[in-house]
Amino acid sequence: MSHLSVELTAPNGKKYTQPTGLFINNEWVAGSKGNKITSINPTDESEIAQVHAAEPEDVDKAVEAARAAFNNPTWRDMAPSERGDLLYRLSQLVEQNKEVLATIETWDNGKPYQVALNEDLAEVSGCLKYYAGYADKVHGQVIDTGPNKLAYTIREPLGVCGQIM
Repeated sequence: MSHLSVELTAPNGKKYTQPTGLFINNEWVAGSKGNKITSINPTDESEIAQVHAAEPEDVDKAVEAARAAFNNPTWRDMAPSERGDLLYRLSQLVEQNKEVLATIETWDNGKPYQVALNEDLAEVSGCLKYYAGYADKVHGQVIDTGPNKLAYTIREPLGVCGQIM
């Protein structure tokens, strides 16, 4: 992954390894055409790093991988309490790495460090903890349709969605 990451030192002195590839199918990969996007420090317009740009075919690969993961029974058939444990572990990782995450957020978009550290990351961690606790509490509902029928609803994921950042 050495060609898909760069060692950076932020203005506040924090050092970290920044992935520069596209995260597709649980791994960092180069963009199919090798085009790059430059991340700019908004405070002085200096270059922070160059990252791979996703082309339409990269997005298609990502969607295909996401659909395969969605249809994989590993997560779907996992006990809800186990899914909750994993989400809670992710919230702990956010907490453990909040200084680096706040540094990245501040450097990349100019947000005040204390806001990123004490507000944004607290919200991220809190949101993950909320859904970790909710994982084993999602259930269906019986709807009264009369004495001769039974209508039951259950909440299930619909499919893959995309995010452009």
